[in-house]
Amino acid sequence: HGQSSCVHHFETPSLSFVPGWCKPIISPSGPHVVVPKRGRLELYCHDNATTSGATSRLRWQRENARRLEGEAEEGGAAVVKVPAVLAYHMGRYVCINNSTLESTSIYVYVKDPVSAFQRTMVNVILVRAGENCTIPCLVTNPDVTLLALQTCDGGPLPSAMSYWTHHEQGVIIANASKEFEGCYVCVGQLGADKVTSSQYTVDVLLGKQCPSF
Repeated sequence: HGQSSCVHHFETPSLSFVPGWCKPIISPSGPHVVVPKRGRLELYCHDNATTSGATSRLRWQRENARRLEGEAEEGGAAVVKVPAVLAYHMGRYVCINNSTLESTSIYVYVKDPVSAFQRTMVNVILVRAGENCTIPCLVTNPDVTLLALQTCDGGPLPSAMSYWTHHEQGVIIANASKEFEGCYVCVGQLGADKVTSSQYTVDVLLGKQCPSF
């Protein structure tokens, strides 16, 4: 179980003192947890508060306002229990103390034996010129390494393109320009195997141009 870090809060001019504001503690501890697809997810959150009604102050939420399933209270902790996780359960889960607004989070990977990358519903990425472009090729296993971007036909990337990778976000292309339009895949290494995402098409809009659907 992770260590709690307490913040002492002072206010001026009255100098009132609120002792021991602590971040909620999540179990399992660590930055992430890996659950196999159709496996059971259990997250527990508690804090060091001993006052009555303390549990009701804790709540779980998902990042990016995604729908939360399986939230309950159990033995003084706020819990999330999903009996059989699917791909859409993957993501960051945040436990918040409603009284202090202190929060702690954990990322949940849903490990898919068939695919090292999460399948996405939308594979056309629209971005305005000059903005960053995110290709949401999320890995389903934190053991994927050497995450990189490639063109679908194996040709060189545009010479002016720069990007960075993130297991929880995918590939982020900086400062999109019209020459970046095209078809891309994300690749990585999982053990001895090279893994490849589905294909993504990047369309770059110039100025106030509106997307045509």
